[in-house]
Amino acid sequence: MDPVEWLKGRLPHRPGVLGWDRLSHSSVLAPVVMVDGELHLLFQERTKGIRQGGEISFPGGIFEPGTDIDLCATALRECCEEMGIKPGQVTVIGELDTLITSVGLTVSCYVGFLEAGTLETMRVNEDEVAAWFTLPLADFMTKDPEVYHVRLMIEPHYDHPEKGRVTLLPAEALGLPVRYHTPWGGVTRDVYLWETPHGTLWGITAELVWELVRYARKASEVTT
Repeated sequence: MDPVEWLKGRLPHRPGVLGWDRLSHSSVLAPVVMVDGELHLLFQERTKGIRQGGEISFPGGIFEPGTDIDLCATALRECCEEMGIKPGQVTVIGELDTLITSVGLTVSCYVGFLEAGTLETMRVNEDEVAAWFTLPLADFMTKDPEVYHVRLMIEPHYDHPEKGRVTLLPAEALGLPVRYHTPWGGVTRDVYLWETPHGTLWGITAELVWELVRYARKASEVTT
């Protein structure tokens, strides 16, 4: 066989994401519900004392192999566990682009329409959810988020308060160029934020809302 054809036959037919199996994967549901004839998004405020306590978010969590058949199942399971919304009360109408965070976590976001009466039957898990509320989608459609930034650095070593200097990549001993002997990178990343009547919406949830808004705005442009 021709060597080029041999190599061609071994390349992926549909490239994926390199290192996907080394990342942690999570999924959230962006619940959409009709309130007084208007589309609203349903949010939760996480209980203080748990991870990201006091923050505003969508229901969601980490993919559990052996329990979840896919990431959509993760979003529906977490919504049921946190908000008391049964999968049968949700119609998944779409999925946003997958977000890959700076800490190696992927976030899949499914948009789910809640059937009438769902809000009245919800029984939230108070160990995880302190409160819930809805906000009109139109509020986000008419106002862009505030944009701030964080700076990301790659550190080949760091100073631990008890262990002292911890070397992760012995760049100098490995003979790597001098520029890699000390932290490098300095890449800035956008951080989105909306002030709401229920507190500050920011971070991953705000980025997902902004993604949803941009898709919704494109659809509005096509129909006008």
